[in-house]
Amino acid sequence: MELFSWVPLVIEKCFPWLMDLWEAWSIQLLVLTGLIFQIILAIFGGRRRYITGPSTRFVVWSSYLLATYVAALALGKLTVIRVNDPEKPDYDTELKALLAPLLLMQLGYPDSITAYSVEDNRLGIRQVLNFVFTVAFVVWILIRCWDSSAAASLYFPIFVSGMIKYGETIWALKSVYSENMSITLEDIDEENNIPKLLQELPTNIPDLDFFVKAYYRFDTLKPHLENWPIFVSRKWMSLEEYNVENVYLTTAIELGFMYDVIFTKGPVLYTRRGITLRFISFFCLVLTLSGFAGIFQDIFLLDMYVAYTYALLIGVTILEIYQILALPYSDWAIVKMVEHHRKPFVKTLLPFLVKMSMKKKRSSDMIGQFNMLDYCLHDKWLKFIKVPEFVGEEKQLRRYLKSTHKAIDTDLKELLLEGMKELERKRGQKPFTSRGQWTLELHNSSRELQWSIETGFDRSIVTWHMATEICYHSNFWDTKNCSGSKVLSDYMMYLLAIRPYVLSLPTNEITLEHAYSNVKKFLVDSNLGDRDGALKKLSSERVQGTDSGTGPKIFKEWHVLEEAQRLANLLNNVDDPWKLISSVWVEMMCYTAYNCQIYNHTKLLRRGGDILTHVWLLLAHKTDKFNYMKNTT
Repeated sequence: MELFSWVPLVIEKCFPWLMDLWEAWSIQLLVLTGLIFQIILAIFGGRRRYITGPSTRFVVWSSYLLATYVAALALGKLTVIRVNDPEKPDYDTELKALLAPLLLMQLGYPDSITAYSVEDNRLGIRQVLNFVFTVAFVVWILIRCWDSSAAASLYFPIFVSGMIKYGETIWALKSVYSENMSITLEDIDEENNIPKLLQELPTNIPDLDFFVKAYYRFDTLKPHLENWPIFVSRKWMSLEEYNVENVYLTTAIELGFMYDVIFTKGPVLYTRRGITLRFISFFCLVLTLSGFAGIFQDIFLLDMYVAYTYALLIGVTILEIYQILALPYSDWAIVKMVEHHRKPFVKTLLPFLVKMSMKKKRSSDMIGQFNMLDYCLHDKWLKFIKVPEFVGEEKQLRRYLKSTHKAIDTDLKELLLEGMKELERKRGQKPFTSRGQWTLELHNSSRELQWSIETGFDRSIVTWHMATEICYHSNFWDTKNCSGSKVLSDYMMYLLAIRPYVLSLPTNEITLEHAYSNVKKFLVDSNLGDRDGALKKLSSERVQGTDSGTGPKIFKEWHVLEEAQRLANLLNNVDDPWKLISSVWVEMMCYTAYNCQIYNHTKLLRRGGDILTHVWLLLAHKTDKFNYMKNTT
């Protein structure tokens, strides 16, 4: 700290006006900064569900963290303000004290984000303690600054508004995991009444059934809860009558409910109590603004503090109006209105809301891609990228820069759904424990290809990835199985290279470096610098296994390209190689999705969504959780 002790001295000598500004306006500037963070979070907080880029995540993350810090700093400064300063107007102290309840509102966060990550929801008790102590500080500030002036009469309504706003956030955070951890008779009765509700849906509102079915599929499964005691797939939950696009739409809506439960105020706002509290809060805020305008109407343009406070209250009110106007345009509003669809007002409004909601972007609709051969061919400029040792992750950053994203088309969705249905014949409603075995058995190829899936999962992914590349070059078919195999191959490599936490493989880094060294050595030794030339050589000439000289002993005997060539040759001799290849990739993807921790699926939700989470949810609805839990206890 002594190293930078000269900074305030330099500022005081060179820029004395900055010190004067901070002395006079520090609290007001902090509150204004907090409001800016609230606006950023209100606008961009919900966009995490469909934006994959790191820039939006960084803006939201920094605003989320700094908003709390700025509010706490401002509250701390408010506790030591000078009361009844003879050099300032009588109302100066009251104006500053009025900022304390506004800071309570800022600590409540906007509706679109209450938690940045899952960990924030698990700190419910700590948040309650923070709430109690923060409210105590605000009360102490208001009592300390209280006098008989008219401005002090504004303390109560703005304090009520701040309490409600902050309380909503605590309620939302605690409700994620503390509520509904055990099944009740009301849950069972509600589930039994759902089929009747679905039958009574108004037929003149297109697409309404997607929202209702998605909500009740979510509500009965509760996929975000690891210990939800019972779930049995029922006939009314089935999506069999839907085409592929509608299946994915319903799943996307269901994942939207899951996102809202974990990261927003949605579940608590769309209740009778939530709506009541919201309008009480807004009424108190408007009452404060109106009272302030009446009390200080004669000096708006004469006193900068008054003008600032008035502008601040207007800004907070506009932000609240924005959030209230956004309430009806939510999937939660639609499913809550369905129960009252016979009322004239709802009957008029519901079709419009459904139509607007169908236009919403629900996820990125992109699939990550990483190709090992392309990475090895075009890695020269990546070597100039250096990351400080204390930061680490240099290799992963290089891989990230070579990764891409591809739009998910209907053919890929069909391929996944068809593959999952085919695998159901083998697994029934049992947990997903196979990563290629069931497909090989269905295609009578276990004897020839069993070796390729018996190794570690990360090694299997790399071997099948390189074999798919060779087959795609030497035996291309213009079919969805062929194109889908290429996309899924690059996607599984993307998970291994960019999102290894999804696979939970401790050796992924060693595997990737060993594969990279092998492929790179082949390219250098063969003097190959282009993709077609490399694949042509791999397709026509046998590559002898070579020791790259890197990696632990357990990988010394693993010759990546030799195994990939062997697998590609065996696959090309199959009657329908791309049917087999695509089915293996689908099974590997299903295995990954099913065995990925719920925590990691929720992480994918706030990073633009991922098709892996769609697959996981579809598999979860096809698994008899009750019988599985009964058999494992």
